[in-house]
Amino acid sequence: MRARRWRHPWAAWAERFVLSSGPEVIALLERQGAVSVAALEAFQRWSAGEAALAAEVRRLEHEADDARRDLLGALQRALATPISQEDLYILSERTDRIVNQAKNLVGEAEALRWTPDAHAASMAEHLANGIKQLQEGFLALGKRAGNPASAADSAVAEVRAVEHAYRAAMASLREMEDLRAVFLCREMYRGYVRTAEAVASVADRLWYAVLAEG
Repeated sequence: MRARRWRHPWAAWAERFVLSSGPEVIALLERQGAVSVAALEAFQRWSAGEAALAAEVRRLEHEADDARRDLLGALQRALATPISQEDLYILSERTDRIVNQAKNLVGEAEALRWTPDAHAASMAEHLANGIKQLQEGFLALGKRAGNPASAADSAVAEVRAVEHAYRAAMASLREMEDLRAVFLCREMYRGYVRTAEAVASVADRLWYAVLAEG
């Protein structure tokens, strides 16, 4: 009969202690993702003409910051996590950039008295869809359902859609005679593309996390 391997009486307790923060950090990333989705949905509605949603975008940006701080605190306490602490930190930081970019766009538009148009609304819709896909990827990292790599690819597809909408928006500027309006629209449209680039950077790190764990 095979001899039973000896274990120190404290071994089981130690394992539970070391792994206790694992599920917590994934749940906190999911929470940050959920607030970020809400922020981009508000941004989408603002871009579609609901000016009053500017305040909601700002409120949710602060809430997303709080969610990120909670995650960083948990990472500081955790001795082990389901995926690397570096991946969790970078996914959180890059997701934060997306919401910050959206909030900054709202602020710039208000300062410059620029009203989003149909092109902006189209780009914002794809941005909201993109961050929803990232959140699906976070949920998949937590083993709830789905595939994080597929979610990352879907997010990148939304980024490409933003780029297509941006080119259409730029082409439309040829019909404008007011050069000041042309330059203003071009700068605001570029802000939407920069936000899309932030989405792509999260998707890229999500893929990296998948490969690292594979």
